[in-house]
Amino acid sequence: MTPPGIPVASPIVVEKSGPGSPGGPGPQDGPVPTIPPVLPVPQVQRCDLDFRDGCYQVNITPSHSLFRNVVGTLRIDRAAPAAGADGVIVSGDLYRDPPPLIHPAGGVPGSTPSSAGAQDGGTRGIPGTAGESVAAAASRGLLPLPFPRPRIPIFPRDRYRSYLKGTRLVVPTLTLPGRPCQITVEVDEFDYTQPAAGSFQGSFPDSPSRSLRFVLTEVPGTGHQLVSGPRFEGRVLEGGTDRGAVTLTWVSSFLRRAVLEIDTLHGAVAPQPVPDAAGTGTQFFDTVYATARWQLVIDRVEGQADLPVPAGVNANACWSAADLHALMTSVRKASTDLDAEWRTHLVVVPATMGCSRGVMYDQIGVPREGSASFSDDGYPSSDSSNFGVAENDRQRNVPRAFLRSATHEVTHAFNQIHQESETAADNSIMTTTPSVADVLGGPATGAPGVFPDQINLGFNTTVRNHLAHMPDPVVRPGGWPFAGWFPAGAPQASDRNLFYPGELEFEVTAETDRAALGAPVTVSWKATNTSDAPLLVPNDVRLEALFATMSSIDESGEQRPVRPFVITCEAAKLAPLAPGDSLEAAYRVFWSTDGFPLERPGRHTVTVTLAWSAGGVPVGVTGNCDIWVNRPTSDAENRDAALVLHPEVGKWVVLGGGAYHLTEAVDRLRSLEGGGEALGLDAGDANGRTGVAAAFGALDLLPGGPDRS
Repeated sequence: MTPPGIPVASPIVVEKSGPGSPGGPGPQDGPVPTIPPVLPVPQVQRCDLDFRDGCYQVNITPSHSLFRNVVGTLRIDRAAPAAGADGVIVSGDLYRDPPPLIHPAGGVPGSTPSSAGAQDGGTRGIPGTAGESVAAAASRGLLPLPFPRPRIPIFPRDRYRSYLKGTRLVVPTLTLPGRPCQITVEVDEFDYTQPAAGSFQGSFPDSPSRSLRFVLTEVPGTGHQLVSGPRFEGRVLEGGTDRGAVTLTWVSSFLRRAVLEIDTLHGAVAPQPVPDAAGTGTQFFDTVYATARWQLVIDRVEGQADLPVPAGVNANACWSAADLHALMTSVRKASTDLDAEWRTHLVVVPATMGCSRGVMYDQIGVPREGSASFSDDGYPSSDSSNFGVAENDRQRNVPRAFLRSATHEVTHAFNQIHQESETAADNSIMTTTPSVADVLGGPATGAPGVFPDQINLGFNTTVRNHLAHMPDPVVRPGGWPFAGWFPAGAPQASDRNLFYPGELEFEVTAETDRAALGAPVTVSWKATNTSDAPLLVPNDVRLEALFATMSSIDESGEQRPVRPFVITCEAAKLAPLAPGDSLEAAYRVFWSTDGFPLERPGRHTVTVTLAWSAGGVPVGVTGNCDIWVNRPTSDAENRDAALVLHPEVGKWVVLGGGAYHLTEAVDRLRSLEGGGEALGLDAGDANGRTGVAAAFGALDLLPGGPDRS
């Protein structure tokens, strides 16, 4: 499936003839006259080009000195499941100079030699990376070259320039005498518009900004087994115009790399490696991600065990969103720099049965930094009748299912969504746990009891290729908000099949049709089966369960998604809804990682869409309601709106209040409460507070006394 709204590379065929090769086009890609059959076939020479799979570092030097150098990565992926026997997926990302942020030899800071030195891109086994400088090792003749093998480069987010979608790859096997063996890589380039201030989501055009052709020749003598891969040099052409020089240097057989930090609270048990299907090895987060061609390094230095339970928190109960957010904020690596590494954080706490097995936060400091897993939650029979021997047991006692669930949350942090919404429920990581159990032991298989032993610790083709080839800003932590690439507004008829009201009625209402600027407004929705037969629909229609999406359009026509801040979806699945039965949910509309949807006076149309995949067919229902935001009429109302329309206050509200670690929010809300009473205004409620202060007070969203911290 091609994601809407972003360019993503798709499979192409590897051509084995090209410019200068027998049967291929000439140097200008024009037709070659047919050689009369009576003439002898010219002698040819073999091309032994080492254009191997993996990640290449790209360096482009423009022909004109007024243009800046460009750096980036190009991914060559012949192993993509959808590529076919002789196909490949080619994708890439370009950044403006300066050069990439490359860590010193020895790998990712904080990683142990065993974790950093994975089979490609690491430095394990190379002298000079443990207790000795590379220069010293080289001077003693221990290194074939003065530097260790290069690694997949990481570039700053604000220098992202464009996405490359491969359209043609020619790797000739033969060439005519006197003509070089040249590789041709053709790509469509999609220029990126950086996000506006305060936002994290930029945009790509619907059609390519330009088409480029890389014409490359392998540099002799490159490709040392221990130190470096092959290097190719050539020119970048746009049509018939030479745009500059290009160098591709192979750096890893992986396509991307990232770091996973795991912190475990006292009383909890973290997921552990489990035997693989063949019984000859083990599977863990890193091996699961290796199937998507990612080098996921487990940071065993920054990762902490037996962390103390925060004061005032019952670790063995379901955690409040605020308490868990505070814990994650306080224990993650303090010096995390998402412009220097792709790092995500998993914290494991005990909790208890019925807490949803895990959650993902769309923002700690920036989008998709962290997730949590609950070792003492598990597999209640109320979620599925197909949990088999795991039924009503805790995750810590079911290692394979526990690892699958935790990997599911981690993969949300790399911006992947449920397959029940995108494709169909299956036995893969990004299908929810109850749906996996039902797929394994449901009516179609007739094999109850195969959960958890036959859980597939792998990604389906769709998610695997998304992870490998989506644009960098979409998947990297600190990039786009969660599900920012998936439509949040009303679906078009061509995108999704909508139910008729006589089949599945969908009502959307707001608690009030008028609100003060800066006041939270609760929007509710209800789906009712109005047909005479059961319908297979999502069993959880909350925004946090990801089947429902929301957006708001103001009078100027600007649309803003309203995305859940806390993703709690592990019990969500498709289930029959009986005739006459209903499902309903509500969400407090105030702020999300896309900003404040009601930040302007005037009419706002809030649209809620419930969408899923029924047997591979995209279906759904949609509805909307109007909310009028009043224009402030006094200095006090303007002041209070400015106090609350701040991202830290936004986090406070979506966490349900009580998030005292958000000190900026606490200060602003205390000022809100005190200011209204001190001014003695009659523009608000009977106590003299403004409408904004009154709304926060009525929702119990104001901080407690000064002793809370």
